[in-house]
Amino acid sequence: MDLKIPKLPKLPALSGLPRIAIDPKKALIAVGLVVAVIGAAFIGWTLLSDYNEEWRVVTFGNHVAASEADLSRVSGAASLHMRSSRDHRSIGEADAYTREFAAIAAYGQAVTAYHRRVISADVVPGAYAGAQSAYIQALDHLNRAFSLWASAAAAYDAKAYTAAKDALVKADQAWKEYVAATGEYDRELRRAEEAGETSPA
Repeated sequence: MDLKIPKLPKLPALSGLPRIAIDPKKALIAVGLVVAVIGAAFIGWTLLSDYNEEWRVVTFGNHVAASEADLSRVSGAASLHMRSSRDHRSIGEADAYTREFAAIAAYGQAVTAYHRRVISADVVPGAYAGAQSAYIQALDHLNRAFSLWASAAAAYDAKAYTAAKDALVKADQAWKEYVAATGEYDRELRRAEEAGETSPA
């Protein structure tokens, strides 16, 4: 069976349609307005993006500063406690010394865990990702040092002196790794600043 394609109706001649008068001056003004609106929107978006990046870097810097202030106090207390002499103490004084050391270590664990959660939640610009990662790693090493100091205190309390000594040796290594990681954080921070990103407050 042959199919026949129906013929299309004839369209009216274009000459019969009304002509639209275009004023070149008005057209140029309209184009200029469109360009101005697009330009203003682009500039506004760029300024907003720059502000958001700056705000993120400043927030990250404030969180690191707060962490360093807290950890300086805790680490200072731990170092001072460990350097203090245990000679010529009664059994009661030695027990109190060990309990205080354990309390400092437990508090240090809580502080490092808290600041790790805060800083790892920061959304930083790409140039600051290395600095953020290095500082989180530093907190992990310090948390491990506090954990080992707590283990050493518990071992001393149980009169397990060999285990206590081993824990202190491992804690010293964790502390060195913490110091190395903070050095890496400083280097990554300088790289970010040299890359032209905003400097943390």
